[in-house]
Amino acid sequence: MAVTTTAEQPPAAPTFESVAFAHPVSLESALTVTVVDGAPVQGYHLLSDSIVGDFFPTDGLSVEQFLDDVESKTGTVPEVTHAYLRGEDVETAANRTSTAILGEDLPKFDAPDADPDPAYVQPREDVDRALGASPRSAASTWQPNDVEAMIEPLGSDNLSIVGKYYWWGDAPFASPVVMADHWGMEFQFDFYTTTRPNLNPYGDDYTGFRPFCGTTSTYYKDWAVASTRPYTWTALVIVGPNLVAAPANLGMYGDFNDLSDPCNVSTIAVGMANPWAMPMDDWGQNSLVISYYPERGSDTQSVVGAIVQPVNRLHCEVNPTMPLMDCMGVTPGSYPGPGPSSSRVVLNNGRGWKAPSLCWYSGGFGADPASRWTCGAGF
Repeated sequence: MAVTTTAEQPPAAPTFESVAFAHPVSLESALTVTVVDGAPVQGYHLLSDSIVGDFFPTDGLSVEQFLDDVESKTGTVPEVTHAYLRGEDVETAANRTSTAILGEDLPKFDAPDADPDPAYVQPREDVDRALGASPRSAASTWQPNDVEAMIEPLGSDNLSIVGKYYWWGDAPFASPVVMADHWGMEFQFDFYTTTRPNLNPYGDDYTGFRPFCGTTSTYYKDWAVASTRPYTWTALVIVGPNLVAAPANLGMYGDFNDLSDPCNVSTIAVGMANPWAMPMDDWGQNSLVISYYPERGSDTQSVVGAIVQPVNRLHCEVNPTMPLMDCMGVTPGSYPGPGPSSSRVVLNNGRGWKAPSLCWYSGGFGADPASRWTCGAGF
């Protein structure tokens, strides 16, 4: 749940239920498990000592293409720890009696430690120079000082989105650990579309918010250039310039629940439920690098906006077994501080910039106007 900051209604059934493997397995091994107690597997959760993420098989992004891309960026490959089932499938199979342990016959897999490409985790030269600029925040803040973003085609059927989020400095002290208790944050890209089929757009079933978009189908998920059908993503946590930190405690999740989002905006987002668990070095430096791999939608290009926003996690604390994508941001209320209550702007959609291909830098805690560079020069 990503776009709105007011109260949102959780779905009757969770978007996905996760079922744990008996032990970590390779993605190739995990893909041999396609059904659990009669329910088809929709995707797989990735978690190792180095990276976290989700993989959802699609017609566009092949397993080989995904693994090659991850390895070229991070120097490692994923371990799979859970399989995802649709919430409604689990509800209809709630009386399952199987005692089998998922994947117990599959070989255990221990991924090598990450050895990321410096171009993937470190700032570009022009951003590196900007890190010496005067701070634009008066007090300690959860906002990242600097953000780099790249949205490019990946083959003919997918997009490659890379977001690099940097925190540094002690005047002000900028770090995810500044986030107030009971709050997390989401790192999101919003794709604005004018596409809307002439399917009774002003009828009783049209409110302008999903799922009531003038059609009973989920075709609205594909209107923008980035589809909001469940997408693959990975993330690396970096301490200081280049030390890869274990990501497990940060509670990172893909936000595939788009209920109540505007019909004309498709949001691709990854959240961090426990930002106060972010490690840092003695100089307060840390960074987060997220790669998103959504399927392409109908638009050839869409106007882009991007933010980092605080999201209330109280509903997750009251319902600790609920998937994070379904409970984060449900409880209403404004972020109380420390740090600003408003979202950290990464790109104002009012600029009218379209993707793909679009690469830009946002400095000064979002107070400086975003500046573009030509895509295709690496990560």
